[in-house]
Amino acid sequence: MSGKGGGKTFIEYFLANPHLILAILLLAVAFGVIGFRSMPLNLFPDANYPVIAVIIPWPGASAGDVEDQVTRIVEKELSAVDLVRKVKSVSQDEMAAVSVEFEYAKGLDAAATDVSNALKRIESRLPPDIRQPEIFRVSDATTPVFTLAVSPVQGGAPLDLEKVRQLADNELREAFLRIPEVADVEVFGGYFPEVEIAVDPVRLHEHNLSLSQVIMAIRAQNLNIPDGLVIREKGQLLVKTAGEKLEKGRLLALLVRHEPGGDVHLGDVATVRTSFRERQSLYRGNGRPAIGINILRAEKGHVTTTIDALESALPGIRAAFPYLNIEVADTQKRIIDTSIDNMIEALRDAIIMTVGMIFLMLANVRMSLLAAISIPFTYFLTFALMSAIGYELNIVTLTAVIVAVGLLLDDAIVVIENIERHYHDLGKNIHRAVVDGLNEIMLADWSGTYTTVIVLVPIMFVGGYVQKILRQFTVVLALALLASYVVSVTVIPLLAPYIMRRTSRKNRLERAVAQFDRYVLDPIKNFFANLIHFALSHKLLFIIPGIA
Repeated sequence: MSGKGGGKTFIEYFLANPHLILAILLLAVAFGVIGFRSMPLNLFPDANYPVIAVIIPWPGASAGDVEDQVTRIVEKELSAVDLVRKVKSVSQDEMAAVSVEFEYAKGLDAAATDVSNALKRIESRLPPDIRQPEIFRVSDATTPVFTLAVSPVQGGAPLDLEKVRQLADNELREAFLRIPEVADVEVFGGYFPEVEIAVDPVRLHEHNLSLSQVIMAIRAQNLNIPDGLVIREKGQLLVKTAGEKLEKGRLLALLVRHEPGGDVHLGDVATVRTSFRERQSLYRGNGRPAIGINILRAEKGHVTTTIDALESALPGIRAAFPYLNIEVADTQKRIIDTSIDNMIEALRDAIIMTVGMIFLMLANVRMSLLAAISIPFTYFLTFALMSAIGYELNIVTLTAVIVAVGLLLDDAIVVIENIERHYHDLGKNIHRAVVDGLNEIMLADWSGTYTTVIVLVPIMFVGGYVQKILRQFTVVLALALLASYVVSVTVIPLLAPYIMRRTSRKNRLERAVAQFDRYVLDPIKNFFANLIHFALSHKLLFIIPGIA
């Protein structure tokens, strides 16, 4: 570490001109403070495998027929999709459910596309009367971050839950989707709107018609038909026949059959009314019937970021729908805030206990204070690096921060004790003691830190679910260790001349703690020293059992 021709070493130059490095360090600490306050919060890292669930309804089919003619065909085809881990299925009356789990390398969008393409390939091999398969994406992001209960305002506009469901499916859902952090909105709780056609059997008999003829007429005429593409010089046009009847009057005018006496329309044999699908579920929010709304975050989004954006937008949405009572029924925010607050309190207690134990061992208030000062510097540097790489505060990352408390002070204590040795035992002035003490221990200190970090690297790439959980743990721990080394060779040498003192006289508290060293620590040190002396004198007694 010596300069050529007796010039200044790097340590001497740094201590004489600390302004640049100190400014960079303080700037990083400032970023750490900002990062700690702005980092997203979560309970756990997103670690579940991407899953695509396929629901295939087959009205009127038994569970055995569903399994033989639908589930096995679909399961076999989906098992051949690239990067599939496992496929599970359930067959029951009128429905087949197939769940496909993919490796992490397969993104959720790509997985959904591959599953959809696979279903199209086997479409001709499936029964013709099954309904269109429904594809659902399942991941950590599909867990609702917010659940809202929507109900009519009591004493307000005369709304029922059927009308509330229509508002929730349309205007209200669109209002929530306009929030940038919201990826999807799910509406549930029954009252799904549908058009109900009630066929009068007497009038049907009068026109000599059967129910199947009416159904076939509705199916044939109530649909949009693509007719092709018109390509022009300046563009292209999609041509289709718009046959879907969305208005009640057009449905009633639908032609069922030609007769010599006149055409028979749907209105001649049936009545049409707007109703809701038979309820298979219900929802009660905060103790009363309501329509439920789940708010989902983006796949790469953060829970608390979505919640904060929603809480900011919610007053405006409530003002836009004054006749609706929009209440928060459930949110992930409470459990996340509680868990993170508990972890922060555990970190505080760990720091206090660690500093107390250091003082108990050193019996020196000033040296303990110097070691304690390094803790906030180290942590804020760590938080700055976590924020820079896009990490969030969750139970795993905060556990790494807590575990690092004891390791962080290793670097600081090694530097402090070596400076103290040069200052007191060798009688050097404080500035020379800092330079020589740091020069002497700097490389050895780095070797210990580097070795510990290297041990963590294989865990970062262990693969699978374990990697998803432990990578954040090991990365944060490694960042904290590297930050502690930087602090120990920059902040500690700068503060040591102002905190350490020449006199070895101890104050009353230090003298009291010194008694603990005398009667507890010294006997332990003497025991191990004598044990080592005995082992060196009787090597065979220890070598032979060790080999065996």
